[in-house]
This record gives sequence, C-alpha cells and structure tokens, in this order.
Amino acid sequence: MATYKEIKGTSIEVVSSDPSNPQLGQIWYNSTSNTLKGIELGSASWASGGNLGTARRQLGGAGTQTAGIVFGGDTDPGYSALTEEYNGSSWTNGGALPVAKDIAGSCGTQTAGLSFAGSTGGGNVATTEEYDGSSWTSGGTMNTARMASATNTGGIQTSALVYGGNPPASAATEQYDGISWVNTTSMSTARGQTGGGGTATAAIVYGGTPPNSGGTAATEEYNSNINAITQSAWSSGGSASSSARNRALGGTQTAAFMSGGYNGANSQTRATEEYNGSSWTSGGDLSPQGNPDGGTYSGAACGTQTAGLFSGGSSQGSTDYYFNVSYEYDGSSWGSPATWTAPGLNGIQLFGTQTAAVNAGGSRPGQPLDRNYEYDGSSWTTGTTLPEGKRSGGQSGILTAGVIFGGSNPGLSPSSPSSTFHYDGTNWTAGGTMNFGSNGGQSSTASSTDTISYQGSDGSSDTGRSQLYNGTAWAIDATAATVTSSLRSGAGTSGAALSAGGSPNAVQEYEGGTEVVTASTLTTS
Repeated sequence: MATYKEIKGTSIEVVSSDPSNPQLGQIWYNSTSNTLKGIELGSASWASGGNLGTARRQLGGAGTQTAGIVFGGDTDPGYSALTEEYNGSSWTNGGALPVAKDIAGSCGTQTAGLSFAGSTGGGNVATTEEYDGSSWTSGGTMNTARMASATNTGGIQTSALVYGGNPPASAATEQYDGISWVNTTSMSTARGQTGGGGTATAAIVYGGTPPNSGGTAATEEYNSNINAITQSAWSSGGSASSSARNRALGGTQTAAFMSGGYNGANSQTRATEEYNGSSWTSGGDLSPQGNPDGGTYSGAACGTQTAGLFSGGSSQGSTDYYFNVSYEYDGSSWGSPATWTAPGLNGIQLFGTQTAAVNAGGSRPGQPLDRNYEYDGSSWTTGTTLPEGKRSGGQSGILTAGVIFGGSNPGLSPSSPSSTFHYDGTNWTAGGTMNFGSNGGQSSTASSTDTISYQGSDGSSDTGRSQLYNGTAWAIDATAATVTSSLRSGAGTSGAALSAGGSPNAVQEYEGGTEVVTASTLTTS
C-alpha cells in the first residue's frame, strides 16, 4: 500500500514551537498549539504620509517608517542644509547640517544618523557629519571627495560603507568606524549614480553610470570579514593632588611626571607629581625662581619620568618673570639649570629627550613667537627660526624628526592656527593641516608621524575632541568626557595618551582603537 509521503511528497514537519526565522512557502505543524501554520506572501500597498515641510530633491535620509530623518538636498535654485524628522505621521525641523549639500551618502537612525560626501554646488566634498537627534557634528574626512555614491542602507553611524560616485566616475570603496574612513577593496567597475544596499561587511552595488557610458547592468557584491573592532575612547584616570593648571606634563601614560602650575592670581607652584597609571605621588620640587613662592607655570616638559626635562615658564607676582632656563629630572630631584639666549618664554613647544631636545616658539610680551633652540644635554644653541610663530601648541618626536602644530598667535587670523611643521634637526617644512586649531591642548610624545592632539581651544570654544596625525594628514578621533583647557605638553603615545594639569584638573586616559580585517572581497555577477 502506498504511503502519504509517496503520494503527496515530503511530510509536514512537526515542531513544538514556531521556527524563529521561517521562509516564504514553509509549512509546519505546531504540536503545542495543535495548529497547522505556514508563510505566504500577503498583500501590500502604499498609503499617504505627512508632507515634508520643504520641497527638495536629491536629499539624504535615514531611520525607519516611524522615526525617520531627511537632510540636505537641492531646492532648485540652491542647496539646503535643512533637517526634518518624521514620527510616522508628520515632519518637524531638526538641527541644520553644517553645510548645505545634495546627492550625499547617508545611513543610520534618527538619533544616530550619518551624512557624508555630496555636492555643495562648488564641487564634491569629503566631509562627514554625525547627527545625535538634535544637532550635527563633524566626523572623519573621507579619502575621496565624491557625490552620487552608493552606500550600505543598513549601515550605522559607527559602521558604514561608501563605494563609487562621480564626477569623475570612481571605483573607490571606503569603510567608516565612527571616527575615520579607510580605503578598502575597490569595485571592478568605476561608476556613479548607482543603487546599493546591505551592511558595512556585506553590501551590494548595481547599475550606475561608468565613464563614457550611458549605463551598466553590472552587479557586484562586497564581503568583509572583520575579526574585531575596538573604538578609541577616553576614560578617567587617578586624581592629581594639586588643582593647579598650566602644568607641564611628560613621560608615558603609566609613568608620567607633572611639574609647576598656576594656582591663581600671583600664586604658582613648584610641585612635581609622578603617575604610575592609576595614582599620583609626590616627586621632587622644581628649583625656586622668580617671585617669593618660587613657582613656575606654563613651562613645558619632555623625556621620561626618570630622565625628564622642564623648560621655560613664567611667574606672576609683584614682578612678572619669564624664564630662559631648563632643568633635568632624574625621578627624584632636579639638577642645575641650563640657560638659553634671552628672553625667557612660556608656552614653549618642547620635544625630544633629556639630552637632545628642541625649544620651539613660546611667548613673552613684545617678543616674536618664532624662536628655536636646541639642547644637547648640557647647553642650548640657537636653531632655525620657525616659519610661523606659535605658543601653547602641540609637539611630538625627537630632535631630528619632530613636529609642532596648532597653538596660538595673536598676530594671525585666525589666532588659533591649524598649521603643522616638521623639523629634521636643521630645517622646518610644512605638514598636514589640522581639522581645527588646538590652543592650550596637549599631544602625545610618540613621533612626528604618529601622534595625537587633544583638548584645548579650537578658536571659538574649548573642545574635548582629539585628532590623530600620521605624518601627512589629520583625522578627527574620540572626544573626552571632560572638556579641559590651560594644558601644557603631553604624555604617552597615539595609542595610550594621558591628559592632566589643566582646568578643570581632570585626569583622563586615552586608548587608541583597533581594527583587524582578515579579508575584503568584491565579486561580480
């Protein structure tokens, strides 16, 4: 006798609970509810929603049907920076984009949206903007400026992918981690005005306009296998004993020293504190100089906790002093002073080691900010003048491969320059332009091609943002929880930095992000 299976085919699966991810056409019997169930394609339809407040085309968008966001676009004539938010029935205005543009890439959610690339009418842009539900802030700069690119519609603010774009038609692909863009595997066919979707690790691109072509039917799939991603971040460190600001900081994140500082009107300190990565202990006091309290503020430090160097600074009191001396530190006490040619200066950019250092720039009323001195472990000699004077900027590297950046110069407009200069032990050359100037911030002591600038003032307000430098270009990085100003020098590396000695007197530690990608591939279909 024939069985049911032989007559009708495979029997219906019997399960105690419904499948977690049933497929179209699948049928099963739920033995718990005694119910025969299946998945079929239901009817679908479009219904009218609320109208946008401002008519426009070629705009960006993100979010869901009941929590959406649109931004930018072409209002013909002109471009829009307007943002509107949707609640499922009506649109309300949100925070405006920093720049009006259209044909931009976009993804994310209503409270964590991302806009990147696009056109401002004056050409393609490489800017990125991040939305928090009320306002936009600048994100990392793309490597390739473009418009009409494809993006992964399933991307999020901290994991996005952009590919293609024009003009000219591009095959470039970039991946975003919430801080910076990195180039990855290019498409096989360069094109703009494409369609696309997916995630930052599994995306698709189809159609578009290649060079000298009316269109293409080519489809490509992107797959990226990522082992691990760790975002760079700031966290709180151990509290310092002194609340003084403008303190000179040197060393590493786990073996730092911090000396001098400004307590308030006509009061400064000689104190030195040492950090072990979790707590501060007292070190040897600076040698007394200047006013009766003998303290110094706005000096600079470099070297290590057991072989440090302190240079310059000033003292406020019945007489204002500016010092043209340096002192060496052995981990417990300070040695005899070494003097450079007058005048004394504060806000110096000091980099190098205890026996081979550079005093770059610095200030004193009525004096230029472009002086340069070199130290050989016993005496100072005059070096090549800076191409642009500055004080209270960042510094990193060694005597024969150093770099200074940011700072302040009242004679410039803006007074917080975003310039970078490299020093080879003889000459200064221009480096990459910062995303924003940093005056009164700090920097790592790593090298001239791998450093981080953090905190300080960007020319309009104090900021907790960081910037990473690779020797050529700057990229915006993590933001510290506590915004601090009146900082000097810096400690650590671009992967493990320390911020301390400013106002307020917060101690904060930076850990660089890591990303391991095992493979990125594109296949054509």
